[in-house]
Amino acid sequence: MTNQMSMEKTRKIKEKFSYQKTKNGTVKKIIRNWQLYLFILPALVYFLIFCYGPMYGIQIAFKDFIATKGIWGSPWVGFKHFRNFFGIHSFKIIIKNTLSLSIYALLAGFPMPIILALLLNEVKSNKFKKLV
Repeated sequence: MTNQMSMEKTRKIKEKFSYQKTKNGTVKKIIRNWQLYLFILPALVYFLIFCYGPMYGIQIAFKDFIATKGIWGSPWVGFKHFRNFFGIHSFKIIIKNTLSLSIYALLAGFPMPIILALLLNEVKSNKFKKLV
């Protein structure tokens, strides 16, 4: 008897919090606030194009890409291009140059705007401050 009563309570709770009610409530909220979702749309499109779009093109690294056949029509070669790149004699020089350029760009690009802002803050001329 107790088991049947608890099953009845469970059924009532399930009906109260059913997916159908939640779904309809969510759809109603979206319809009611469609202008807000319209504001999100440009950011979503940008994110899809520039974040997920390049993931499609990464396949080219693993294929013997032929422009006339496209990405899907080109034959699959696996890690062949990577083995060729890691196997060339100038690989270490290329990596060293890439890392050094990145470090130089970081060292020059990070503190320079801060230093420039501090220097401009010390300028006494109001005309020059307004100009900049």
